[in-house]
Amino acid sequence: MGEYSFFVWPSYGAVVIILVVIGIQSWLSKRKDEKELEILSRKIEELSDQE
Repeated sequence: MGEYSFFVWPSYGAVVIILVVIGIQSWLSKRKDEKELEILSRKIEELSDQE
């Protein structure tokens, strides 16, 4: 790579870091959404039981 290696390798590193951050954010968001779905499902069950 010669003189371009000072640009290429940090770019690869930045991409890996960005992908890891996006992956973690996505995983945390999924967990939060699953908890909210569980709460809403319980509320729907409670409302349907009252009728």
